[in-house]
Amino acid sequence: MDDFVRCKACGYITTRKRLGTVCPACGVPAKMFEAYKHPLSAARRIPLDLHTHPVAVHFPQAFCLILFLLSLAVAMLPEHHFVRDLYSTQKVLALILPFFVLLSFATGLYDAKLRFRKWTTPFLQKKIFLGGLLFFISLALFGLAASEQSAHSAVIRILFTLLAAGASFCGGLLGWIGGRLLNAKFPG
Repeated sequence: MDDFVRCKACGYITTRKRLGTVCPACGVPAKMFEAYKHPLSAARRIPLDLHTHPVAVHFPQAFCLILFLLSLAVAMLPEHHFVRDLYSTQKVLALILPFFVLLSFATGLYDAKLRFRKWTTPFLQKKIFLGGLLFFISLALFGLAASEQSAHSAVIRILFTLLAAGASFCGGLLGWIGGRLLNAKFPG
């Protein structure tokens, strides 16, 4: 059985055997740690300690922001070989985005079920709604990127930019709510 300790200053949780001379999170001396009884069983902690959802969620969030920035660059820069390369990059990211959104959505549901044992809390319901909205936006971006008209139509490019902005906004909100959930589960 692990002997858990928690930093009184910042709330960082680790095992006594992994604790050095200072808190790895905030740097206070190790004497600032107190005994801690972990609320999660070892069986539930093992998959959570892999951090699959926090890792998986960074890909679609980064893709959404990059898609938005690339669509602005494609719209603002004069037609040039470099701009066509940016457009090609944008297209590839839009074609793979739904798969990464689905991966982060699935890992989020699994993480929430392990961590909170239910999906009905207000924050989790908001995350599920925003994750679903992000998935539908990513499908719309996929459809526009797959369209043969997308490279030549100003209307489609504007719609693409607006959808990419919406996807970035959803990703930002999801990250903000996720950070609040982490603070709720691990206070300090």
